[in-house]
Amino acid sequence: MVSRECANQARDAGQGIAAFQLAQFAFNSLVRNGIIPKEDAMKTLRRAIQANKSGGPGNQLAAEMLAIVLKGVSEFQPATRQ
Repeated sequence: MVSRECANQARDAGQGIAAFQLAQFAFNSLVRNGIIPKEDAMKTLRRAIQANKSGGPGNQLAAEMLAIVLKGVSEFQPATRQ
């Protein structure tokens, strides 16, 4: 039988993974589809990173994960039109 603590940790991990994947998908889709300019998305992510950097361990992990999303957005190159 799984302990309550293990079940809570698994739930927390699952929620975190889902949130991270949704953040990646959302920012990449918004930028790719021209809904949010790339620079605005990057500025928003940088603000979120800064807001979380000085917090507790959870906030610091969030800052690290948001930095991964920022890297993905910053590397996005729109397709050239022919």
